[in-house]
Amino acid sequence: MAFKHFNAGTLTTVSLIHQVDKNASPQTAINIYNGHSAAIFVGDATITTSGATIGRTIANGTSQIFYANAGDMIYAISAAASAAGAVVITYSA
Repeated sequence: MAFKHFNAGTLTTVSLIHQVDKNASPQTAINIYNGHSAAIFVGDATITTSGATIGRTIANGTSQIFYANAGDMIYAISAAASAAGAVVITYSA
């Protein structure tokens, strides 16, 4: 197992920010930090920034832990595009 670190950005349309390593253990803890100046929303490919399909909100300057499996795809969206690398994803796989 090795510690993984990835940087991503968000767009105003749903975009794939990371696919979990194929060697990751089931229910791997994934930490996603939002270094963007606005909230980001994380979820599957159908997320939006509001309404019935709103993604999991990560406020600016905070992080959330999610549990994912090998190959899971993590999508994000925000009301305004972030700087490249503003979203930091870390986990062990």
